[in-house]
Amino acid sequence: MIYNTHAIVIKKSDFRDYDRMLTLYTRDFGKIKAVARSVRKSKAKLASMTELFVLSEVRVFLRDASGTGKIIGGVILDSNSFIRYNIKSFYEASYVSEVLDAMTPDRQPNIEKFFLLRDTLSALNRNNAHSRNDFVEKLLHLTGFGVGKGVTAEQFLEEHLRRPLKTVSSK
Repeated sequence: MIYNTHAIVIKKSDFRDYDRMLTLYTRDFGKIKAVARSVRKSKAKLASMTELFVLSEVRVFLRDASGTGKIIGGVILDSNSFIRYNIKSFYEASYVSEVLDAMTPDRQPNIEKFFLLRDTLSALNRNNAHSRNDFVEKLLHLTGFGVGKGVTAEQFLEEHLRRPLKTVSSK
């Protein structure tokens, strides 16, 4: 089935010669993986839509049985371009995306998580670097964990995640 939905790119990796494998957090489907074909070619029309932290309305082909979708079109709604030019904002956005990816199962929609991610990336795009800790605490609340007294969000994540985060916390 072909769906149109708002999505934010939270992870990308090069796949085969010209393709790119994306992890998207969507408003309607939650976290999904999708392949964008031929976006690494020099004349690719969808190349800018596959960059990290881009909010777009994507047209994606999804099957119920398959775990991976295929991006067939879309429009950029917000590129969050300042994040890519400011190293501190890029680091914070990478941390936020990695935590969301680690704490969220595939294909379980949660519109509150989508808006939390969108608003956090928008704040980082405006150079508000204090939104990372707020994001982690709100995400833990939305996932049903919460953080006890005397325990920081980073300590909680270290104890409960299966693998350590690649983006290390800056103290």
